[in-house]
Amino acid sequence: MSASGRDRRHFLKATGMGLALPMLESTAVDKPGKEQARSPVQRFVAIGTFLGFHTPSWFPGKTGRHYEMSHVLEPIERHRDQFTLLSGLDHRAPNGHRNWRNFLTGSGNPQISLDQLIANEVGNRTRFASLQLTCGGANGSGQISFTREGVPLPMIGRPSVVFASLFSSDSDKARMRYVLESGQSVLDLVLDEAKALERRVSRPDQRKLGEFFSSVRDVEKKIQKRREWLDRPSPKVDYVLPKFDPVAPDLSLECETMMYDLMALALETDSTRVITLLVPGAGQVFTIDGEKLIAGYHGLSHHGNDPTKIADFNRIGREHVTRFGVFLDHLRERKDAQGQSLLESAIVLYSSGMGDANTHNNSNLPVLVAGGGFQHGRYHAIDREKRTSSTPLFGDLFISFLQQMGIEREQFANASRNMNEFLL
Repeated sequence: MSASGRDRRHFLKATGMGLALPMLESTAVDKPGKEQARSPVQRFVAIGTFLGFHTPSWFPGKTGRHYEMSHVLEPIERHRDQFTLLSGLDHRAPNGHRNWRNFLTGSGNPQISLDQLIANEVGNRTRFASLQLTCGGANGSGQISFTREGVPLPMIGRPSVVFASLFSSDSDKARMRYVLESGQSVLDLVLDEAKALERRVSRPDQRKLGEFFSSVRDVEKKIQKRREWLDRPSPKVDYVLPKFDPVAPDLSLECETMMYDLMALALETDSTRVITLLVPGAGQVFTIDGEKLIAGYHGLSHHGNDPTKIADFNRIGREHVTRFGVFLDHLRERKDAQGQSLLESAIVLYSSGMGDANTHNNSNLPVLVAGGGFQHGRYHAIDREKRTSSTPLFGDLFISFLQQMGIEREQFANASRNMNEFLL
C-alpha cells in the first residue's frame, strides 16, 4: 500500500468514519442548525435480538387490553401501559440468519435503514447523528444499520469506547481536533484518486464512483460537524465504568446491561437522538442465577421443540427482557430539556429480524413498541395469512413512526400505508 493510502486509512479509522474506494470491475487488480417547529417525539431507539425469542412464549394468548402477560415478557409487567405488542408483522423477506439485515431496511437488498433515515432528519441537532451499538464483537452475528447506499455501519461493542465518545475529556478532544484538522487534505487525495479513474472505467463503475463521491461528501459533513461540536463542553455524568469491558461472549449479558445504561445517558444528555442496539447471539454458554445452561445460546435457539432446551432458551429471553425493562425505567424517570419524560419523547422498538431461529424463519416477528406518545396497553394480532392489500407489513409500522416524528413519508420499502389505527 502506498504512503498516501496508509495515511488515508489511518485518518478515517481515527475519526471513526469508514471510507474506501469501491471495488470496480474495470480495476480488477450538519452542523448544529436553527431549531425548527417539530413534533414532540424527537428520539428513536431500535433494539434487535439476533436470535429472537421463542414466540409461543412471547406472544400472549389473548388480544386486546386485558391480555395476560406472557412468560418471557413477565419482567416488564410494570410497564404494560407504556407499550404495545403486535404479532403477524414482517417484511415478507427471505428467511435465514443472513437476511436478518432486513430488520430495519425492509424486504430485499438493504438500502437505508429506518434509524439512518431518521438520523438524516434529526441528527444535525446533536453531537452524534446516531449511535450503533452491540455487545462485544457480536461474532459476525448480524448488521442493523445501513447507509442510503446499503453499506452497513460499524457498531461499537465496548462500553468504555461508548463512554469515551460521549463524555470525552479535554485531552481526548485535543487529539481529535488534531486528527480532524489534518484530515481535509487526506479526503482531497481520496477524491483526486477517484476522479482520475472516472474517465477510464465502465458505466457501471461510474455509477459506483458516483456513490463513492456521495460518501466523501457525507464524511466531509461529519468532519465539519465534529469540529463544531469540539468547541462545546462535553456533558458531565457521575456514571462509573467497571475496570474492564465485559466483551467476552459469555459476558454479553453484562455488556448488554452497561449498554442500556449508556444509551439512557446518551439520550438524557441529548448527545444523540437515534440509537440502535444489536443484541448478539452465538455459541456462548450463559450462567444464569448461578446455574450454567445446558447448551450454547445459538444451540438452544435450534431447540427442535425439546422442552428442556426451550426452557433454557426462554431463560435467556427473560434475561434480555429484564435488562430492557430497566432501560424503560431509566427513560420513564428521566426528563428531556423540555421537562418531558424521555419515554414520551422517544419511540422505542424492541424486536428482532428473526421470527423463529429454530427453523431460520423470518416471518411473524416479535414486535414491541414503547413510548413515542402512542396509545399503549394492548396486544394486536395481525392475520398475516390474509395477504390482502390492507394487511399491514412491518414497514407500515415504520411509516407510523416517521409520521409520529413529523417526517412525512408514505412508503417504506414494500410498505405503503401506516398502522396508526393500532397506535393512535
